[in-house]
Amino acid sequence: MRSNGMTLMTCFAHPDDEAFGTGGTMARYVAEGCDVYLVTATRGEAGESVVPDLTTPANLPFVREQELRCACQVYGIHPPLFLDYPDGLLPIIHQGQAVGKLVRIIRELRPHVLITYGPDGIYGHYDHIAVHRWATIAFDLAADPECFAGQMEEGCEPHQVDKLYYRVLSEERLAAMTEDGGPPAVMMDGVPFPIIGRPQDEITTIIDIGDFAEVKLQGLQCHVSQIGYEAPFGESPEGIVQAPWFRQETFQLARSTIGWPEVLETDLLAGLR
Repeated sequence: MRSNGMTLMTCFAHPDDEAFGTGGTMARYVAEGCDVYLVTATRGEAGESVVPDLTTPANLPFVREQELRCACQVYGIHPPLFLDYPDGLLPIIHQGQAVGKLVRIIRELRPHVLITYGPDGIYGHYDHIAVHRWATIAFDLAADPECFAGQMEEGCEPHQVDKLYYRVLSEERLAAMTEDGGPPAVMMDGVPFPIIGRPQDEITTIIDIGDFAEVKLQGLQCHVSQIGYEAPFGESPEGIVQAPWFRQETFQLARSTIGWPEVLETDLLAGLR
């Protein structure tokens, strides 16, 4: 594939966080010739495997790392970059050091577009919210030569990312995902945390990933310890790749150096090509 000179960087907290809302988008932009990178803060070792025979708590970090490497290979992106932080503890680690790590990565990779969670972390997960803050602050600081100036002595020159996007879910998509009348939720520490949807007027960008829906599903299926082998995402997806909500990925443009779209975007690289 011939490079188009564009670079996208995504930043999430755990293996599989990339899969549901950006897997198809990453695959699409790789196919268009972009360099695509995924930064992941942890190896997801604080969770439990939904397939008990697959792993033990002792080797869960290794298993989830391999699952993420599998997914990245399926999408066609670069191997994942890990920040090597402990799962479940991101709000209490040294916040400045975490931001500094991301500033360094941004300066090294020099992306045109950065994608992370919105302020709500999709469903309020404290690790997600921490990564949202790190990535958003790093977007601003990476271009400032006075911030983390020591990095420049090592060849990391300041870099201004052109666009920052939050991965968000629309209220319409949440309604389509609802089966029993109640809001979709994610179990965390034994409690259901409702997934948060955004009004349509807050959605700035909808990416059609229909041509990459199968790739998205294959990437999801790499995360066996997270989703298991059963439907809807396991070995018998029962046509989920045809579901309209599965074939679109939605974003909110949060920062831009090139102005703001007057109409709904269908391309993360709009204004950059």
